[in-house]
Amino acid sequence: MRNIVLKLADLMVQISGGKVHNEHLQKCIGCAVYAMGIEKFLSLVPISLDEHSYTYSNIWLLPILKRYVSGASLAYYMDHIMPLAKSFKKASRKVRKSEISQEMMACAHDLRGLLPAFCRHATDTYQNFTRLSDVLITFLKKDPSIHQNVSKALQILVNENKAALSPKKSMEDCLGEYDFLSEFSMQPTYSKKAATKNIKSLASCSNQLLYVLSDLFISSLPEARLSLKGAIGCLASVTDSSVIKELLLSLPKRSQLVDCEDEAKVLSSPGEVDSDQSDLKGCSQRCLILEMVSCLVEGAKDDLLEKIYNLTIHSFQESDESVHHEAYNTLSKILEENPCFSSRYVELIDLLHGLKPPTAITSLRSRYSCFRLLMVHAMKDNLEEEENSKVFLILNEIILTLKDGKDETRKEAYDLLLNLSSTLRDSSCVGSIEPYHKLVSMIMGYLSGSSPHIKSGAVSALSVLVYQDTSLLISVSGLVPSLLSLLQTKDVEIIKAVLGFVKVMVSSLQARELQNILSDVITEILPWSSVSRNHFRSKVTVIFEILLRKCGSAAVKLVTPEKYKFFLKTVLEPSCYIQNGMQIHEGLIKVYIMVSIDLQNRHGKSSEAVTKDSENIPQDSSTKRPERRKPVRAATLDKDSIKSNKRKRDNKFETVKPGQKEPFKSTSNDGLRLPKRSRPEESRKSKKSGNKSFIGGGGKRNVKMSSTQNFKAPSKSHKLKRKFQRN
Repeated sequence: MRNIVLKLADLMVQISGGKVHNEHLQKCIGCAVYAMGIEKFLSLVPISLDEHSYTYSNIWLLPILKRYVSGASLAYYMDHIMPLAKSFKKASRKVRKSEISQEMMACAHDLRGLLPAFCRHATDTYQNFTRLSDVLITFLKKDPSIHQNVSKALQILVNENKAALSPKKSMEDCLGEYDFLSEFSMQPTYSKKAATKNIKSLASCSNQLLYVLSDLFISSLPEARLSLKGAIGCLASVTDSSVIKELLLSLPKRSQLVDCEDEAKVLSSPGEVDSDQSDLKGCSQRCLILEMVSCLVEGAKDDLLEKIYNLTIHSFQESDESVHHEAYNTLSKILEENPCFSSRYVELIDLLHGLKPPTAITSLRSRYSCFRLLMVHAMKDNLEEEENSKVFLILNEIILTLKDGKDETRKEAYDLLLNLSSTLRDSSCVGSIEPYHKLVSMIMGYLSGSSPHIKSGAVSALSVLVYQDTSLLISVSGLVPSLLSLLQTKDVEIIKAVLGFVKVMVSSLQARELQNILSDVITEILPWSSVSRNHFRSKVTVIFEILLRKCGSAAVKLVTPEKYKFFLKTVLEPSCYIQNGMQIHEGLIKVYIMVSIDLQNRHGKSSEAVTKDSENIPQDSSTKRPERRKPVRAATLDKDSIKSNKRKRDNKFETVKPGQKEPFKSTSNDGLRLPKRSRPEESRKSKKSGNKSFIGGGGKRNVKMSSTQNFKAPSKSHKLKRKFQRN
């Protein structure tokens, strides 16, 4: 293995000093790093720096190590990688050339950036995290460039150990940062005993880390808070609730919230906020606190969680939409981490329904996340009449949003419906009616409504559910007949939605499943095949094409009424779709001309020569009929006068006479026409020379004007074009 590694390193160095990207070679070296371990590998291929000559070696290893290091020691990072990074940083200050100095600073930054890699399945978290936490605090306070790496490292340490203890956490989520592990059959994992020790070590040092991270969060710009939120949330999930409470109570003072008399007021009963412009600063500070609170929800317990809930509910009284966005986000976190709060769905649905739906997509997504969690809990209960009406309030908004004019807004409603149905379908319930079928039945109830807008929205919702789960067509009795009966109405919006549902249905079902409903479907949709407006005819045609492809023409013909057999024939014979014969005739003419030109081009060596030859063929008067003469126009007079001055040049053109192998020179200009491609060039030259003569005052031009002039005989291809034009 040693010789193989050294050979791979030599190959990497030979490729332009390791600067050329070679994916396969990097994968080979990365696999060696993963198999041998970082310590043993670097003993063979060390990263070094000569502080006297300011030269370094094997820096090309850094991106490979960042991707493939796993199962390393935190102590090795602190004892070997960090001192090496310091030496690079120190050397960068001494070197005079700015270019070399910048390179060394970049190397120092990349070496420190290996921190997340060394945290992947670290072997000594329990023994050395206390020491590492001091290093991380120093990084957070003094080096903003490494904040993101610190946040990622903390998330890796916490999530990996929680995944070993809780089946709720998926290992795939933990491996999202380093998907390369999927290439290996053996993947490292923590034992429950080791994970328990590691979690205790992380929790013991989380207090100081949380305060430092929260201070950075408050002082950072919004775009820089995203990476910090992940680290705060992970640490809060393993920290004692008393520490979280103390941190939350200190937030108003540290963020200088203007409306609170003391620290606890923001969590227990925050004061009313005016909606005038002077309170814009207060709204931004409340958004900041709500954003911070949403990170700490997972670590809050009992009375603290109740205070966070009260703060969130009170925030919906604000008129600012940005405050609502953070409140939606916090409420969804509370409902997700603590399902017991979903039992308050009656008051929460009333509260949220009374608010105007947000226009921002991110805020709407958080609102719909709350709706999903509340509806899942409500659908699993045996709903009374009053509680049932609360669920319909959410369904009303979903169905109306499905008919919204904005694509992004409709997409959020579709996603909510799909996630809701998927959650209900996967969950088990002891009740007499499954929650999933209960949802479908509630949506079908809208089909009997009076508003065409609501009806079409309900049809669209059912189309989404059927597309995801075709078993509904069989398990829910009356679903297909209820929808097909809507084709008897005259409302355009409803007809469009039902035809869309039928298209989804026939596309999703298998051929044997379609046989049972084939007659009903064809009978109901065929009357709309004669209506061309609103694309009804084309929609029915598409449905028939799918049915013919799946069920066969014989089965479709058997159930098609006699008066619609002609329409079926048009579907079976695509040529019958042609309505405008003139357009086809013109297209055929163009194709014929292009083919004739292509055949002529095959006789020449180049396209230019072919063009000249095809237009310079002399005409035989014995075999050609006389051509009609056209009146001479002023434009042709000028061109013909130019031709008369170019006779010597024109006589040089050689043409190939049909039936002869050798070219010959035309003895007369009567049977020779100038090539079309050469006319613009010659006319430009003649114009250019004429301009020079005019400006310079020399070089007279003798132009012989004549009232009549004989036209040259056209070539065969031009006769062919003229023939089609006359026809």
